[in-house]
Amino acid sequence: MKPKSVKTYAPATISNLGPGFDTLGVAINAPGDTVVARRRSEPGLGFSVVTTNAGVPLDIKKNVASYVSTLLINEKHPSFGVEMILHKSMPVGSGLGSSAASSVAAAVATNALLVKPFSKADLLPFILEGERLACGSAHADNAAPCLLGGGCLIRSYDPLDVVPFPIDSSLVWIVVHPDTEVLTKGARTILPEQIPLRSAIRQWANVAGLVMGLAEGNRDLIRRCVEDVVAEPLRAKLIPGFDDVKKAALAAGALGCSISGSGPSVFAIASSMARARLIGAAMTKTFRLAANIQSTGYVSRTNVIGARIVWRRGS
Repeated sequence: MKPKSVKTYAPATISNLGPGFDTLGVAINAPGDTVVARRRSEPGLGFSVVTTNAGVPLDIKKNVASYVSTLLINEKHPSFGVEMILHKSMPVGSGLGSSAASSVAAAVATNALLVKPFSKADLLPFILEGERLACGSAHADNAAPCLLGGGCLIRSYDPLDVVPFPIDSSLVWIVVHPDTEVLTKGARTILPEQIPLRSAIRQWANVAGLVMGLAEGNRDLIRRCVEDVVAEPLRAKLIPGFDDVKKAALAAGALGCSISGSGPSVFAIASSMARARLIGAAMTKTFRLAANIQSTGYVSRTNVIGARIVWRRGS
């Protein structure tokens, strides 16, 4: 029997990983968003939001969680409705896959209540429509790892082709979120429609090398390949203190450092948990000293599970 109520959790993600614009992403353990959903006798969706974050849409037609849940309900036409509460912990415009986390948590919760649910992977097209609503682009580099866990390569969007790849367990991710906002839609508009062939060759070589380096735990290869010659040079100016923070991370021993998604969060990769904590402290200190901005740091090994059901109740 299917549960009558569920609680789900969807984790933050780091997308692009430097050179992999719209093609690479990885799930981390925290922060994340939570959804509690239950069956109800009235058809359709009832929706509410619990959050202290500004800028989270409360309108059922504008929030990505309610939008994705409605798409699933309209697709399956269950004999019951769904009452959903989004506990929105992640800030909007963080560069941590905030919209993806809300969409994924809602999709997994709604799906768990259905009599004939979709497979986990088959939820991805619905979740991408949430990304389209949020920023105008149905990009999967946050959504796929948030849903599936681990590292994901988006080989193609038409047709959608997501290739999970392993990440060596010794590697540790650091993400520092400064107290400022960069909206994905705006950060995408400053990027060029065309780039020089030389830049393209360097970029796709870095993507291939980085995937190999992460899978093998090849630290030297990771150092050489966390290099973005397309988006970072343009987006860095949107993040106060970015250049100094990157220098501080590398000086503290980071294998690589770049912008997480569209920013303003900045990520780094470390070879151990102890080293990661030192790098995170150096990055938060530099945001404060170089840009007079407070920031929050997260240190995490790769989240290999992705979105999960925290509990199920009733039958």
